Amino acid sequence: MPELRHGIEQGELRLRAGRGAAARAEALALGAQLARADEHRAEFVPFAGERAYLKASPLRGRASRRHALRAGLLRARVPRMAEYANLTWLRRAGFRAPQPLAAGVLWRGGAPRFQFLLTCAVPASVTLDVALAAAADDERGLLVDELAREVGRLHRLGFVHRDLFPRNLLVVEPVGGRRLVLIDCWAGGRGCQRRGPLYDLACLMLEGADLFTVAEQRRLLDGYLTERRAGIGLPQLVGGVVRRRDTLVRGLERDPRRLRGKPMPGPWPPAALTVRG
Repeated sequence: MPELRHGIEQGELRLRAGRGAAARAEALALGAQLARADEHRAEFVPFAGERAYLKASPLRGRASRRHALRAGLLRARVPRMAEYANLTWLRRAGFRAPQPLAAGVLWRGGAPRFQFLLTCAVPASVTLDVALAAAADDERGLLVDELAREVGRLHRLGFVHRDLFPRNLLVVEPVGGRRLVLIDCWAGGRGCQRRGPLYDLACLMLEGADLFTVAEQRRLLDGYLTERRAGIGLPQLVGGVVRRRDTLVRGLERDPRRLRGKPMPGPWPPAALTVRG
């Protein structure tokens, strides 16, 4: 679906919506309304006859200039448009992800000033950390195995999430034996990425000692290597993840607000993780 451009009172609204003319007209009307309000939104709304999740935010100052520069020099998409494209790719590649309904960016004066994204709501879902805390041992094992397969296949296909924290993995009722849903994937994508697959694993393992037992961590990384087929061993993988995880920890030490009320992550990995036998 090509990007549509519409002149509105606030500037030029660049829009993607893939459910026919009626949905595009509804997305245009909603986008114009959101641009006028120019405020943050994160809530469920009705759209195209179903329950949708809306993310909307102004882009001002340095953020607006940065995205304008990235769009001009690197042909990079503004975050909500990038997320629309990434969700579309994930679903076509067979991953579970929310269906994107519409995305838009308001441009004015050569820079993006406002953005929004609408996706189908994901019903009856909890984040991965919540699901693991409530699961029995056998169910935890199934979730760990699925996580290893999905992340390994994701990386084998050249996609890096770049924000693969447990809060961005939803667990839902199984369909075809699969329960994991990927969300908030605007920062990454396919092709050349400044942060590679090891960064995704570092995001997962930032809270690894609290989230997974040592045996589950080993099971996860072994399964990941089997699925990804990268030709590297576990010690090499763990060493790379440690270096990137240390970078994340240093960032939290500089800005504790990013902890979101959680304690500072402890040391990782456990000594037993890289010992065979």
